[in-house]
Amino acid sequence: MSTISRPPNDVLDAAVDGRELRTAVAAYLSRFKGLSRTHADSDLRAYLNWCSERRLHPLAASRPHVELYVRWMQEVRRLKPSTTSRRVSIVAGFYRTAVIDGLLEHSPAEHVRRPHVPAESPRSG
Repeated sequence: MSTISRPPNDVLDAAVDGRELRTAVAAYLSRFKGLSRTHADSDLRAYLNWCSERRLHPLAASRPHVELYVRWMQEVRRLKPSTTSRRVSIVAGFYRTAVIDGLLEHSPAEHVRRPHVPAESPRSG
C-alpha cells in the first residue's frame, strides 16, 4: 500500500483513500475484544468525526492536528483528563497500527503530550 501524504483530490482518490481508511480502522479495532472494542470504536469514531468536521483526512493528519484535537477535547468539550488521555491513547494506537501496516511513514500522534491523570481515582470506595 502507498503512503498517504495528502487529502483526496478527486472522486477516484476519495474512493481509494476511503477504502484505506476503512481498512486501517478495521485493522486497529480487530486488536480488541468485547467491551474494550466497543469503547475503542467509540473513542476512535469521536476523532474521525472531529477530522470530518474539519475536512481533514485522518491519514493526512500531522502532529499539530492531533494537538488541536487534544485542546478541543480539553477546552471546548471540557472532558476530564482521564477521558482525554484515553482518547489520545486510542488515536495514538490507531496511527501506530497504520505505521505498522505501511499506510503511514510515521505517527502524527507520536510526540503528542497527554494530560496528567492522577494515579488515584477521585472516587471513594
